[in-house]
Amino acid sequence: MNKFTNIQDFLSFVENQKRFHEKKSLDNMKFYCEVFNNPQNKFKTIHVTGTNGKGSVVSYLKNMFLEHGFSVGTFTSPYITKFNERICYNQSMIEDEEVLFFANKILEKYPLFLEKTGETPSFFEFITLLCFLYFENKQPDISIIEVGIGGTLDSTNVITPIVSTITNVSFDHMNVLGNSLEEILSNKLGIVKKNIPFVVGLKDANLIEIAEKKSSQLNSKIYKPLLGAFEIKKCDLESTQILSNEFGEYEITLPGIHQVENSLVAIQTFLVALTILNKTPDFDKVKIGLLKTKWPGRLEVISREPLIVLDGGHNVDGVNRVCEFVDVLKYSTKRCIFACSDNKEKEKMIGLLEPHFDQIIITSFTYKRHSSAKELFDYSKHDNKILMEDIDEIIEFVQNKPYELNLFLGSLYFVSEIRPKLKK
Repeated sequence: MNKFTNIQDFLSFVENQKRFHEKKSLDNMKFYCEVFNNPQNKFKTIHVTGTNGKGSVVSYLKNMFLEHGFSVGTFTSPYITKFNERICYNQSMIEDEEVLFFANKILEKYPLFLEKTGETPSFFEFITLLCFLYFENKQPDISIIEVGIGGTLDSTNVITPIVSTITNVSFDHMNVLGNSLEEILSNKLGIVKKNIPFVVGLKDANLIEIAEKKSSQLNSKIYKPLLGAFEIKKCDLESTQILSNEFGEYEITLPGIHQVENSLVAIQTFLVALTILNKTPDFDKVKIGLLKTKWPGRLEVISREPLIVLDGGHNVDGVNRVCEFVDVLKYSTKRCIFACSDNKEKEKMIGLLEPHFDQIIITSFTYKRHSSAKELFDYSKHDNKILMEDIDEIIEFVQNKPYELNLFLGSLYFVSEIRPKLKK
């Protein structure tokens, strides 16, 4: 197989690798790592899973560690602006040249992979392995690794972290993870390792009981931040001011009440990690890290005149939490521009959205797993719904006939497609 000589060749190759295939074990991923002398064991990690909020928690953690003088690696997905966002060291994305260097090292081993496993790495196995090789080389003080899907059989689940975190559990990827919250949680609890502490952002008593049982089985101490024990002093698109029973007063820039819960999970994870690393937290630096945290595509304000906001809420819980926040905002006219992936609970998501917006524009995006705009339009029962396929036409329409709030919602793939157009 020819070496990659430019980033376009690499991206074209890796994007065409198999995405979703049924896994029975992590044996292949373990072998790919063994071929490179297990790079995943050469640096300290925190492992983050959950249905929603993973990326935000990773970002909060990164900024708190940076404020405390740590060097930090992060592995997240999907990306919003470019592939390199997935793998970062401190505030910098992996360089194209570094992507090619480590990708070519992996490519060299393809004959051996085929000989021993009969397969080559899937898309996510490839980029996870690339991430491990990059972090082995950079040697960050801590690396925060976000799972792709689930936990138990996720390609990232070959690491032994110093702490594991489950942000929350709701319905998504049921074809892979199961059709009940209990099954989905059990899959995500697969990242918990023996004698390694873990943090859970769970509110349901039944789910907490399942997590506590896992804690007992593995002798892994469980931490449960008090997600209901806070007071919101201020909540708008600028910032949220919080008074937490556990952590006192602080402020976050990422909008939404769900981000308060994400921040509580992140603070708890950070404090547990610092204890393990024998470091003392400085709460002033914790607060600075939280306030500095931004994360594209999460209730992100793109324009003020007119007010245009982007959010990648891509499942029922994500849509619910966005609507919860939209209700707090004091705008007299609110419009939602909605598109989503085909494998989501589309009819349910649209039904949840409609009472909160004065107008719904239904559209689609070009990513291969998008849902048909016509199908979404037919699901909608809104009195003021518009079907508009062309993204450029929508942008012009929103700019010329603005509502006080214009929210683009429904998928991170949709956000990544429309964001650069809106930025222009």
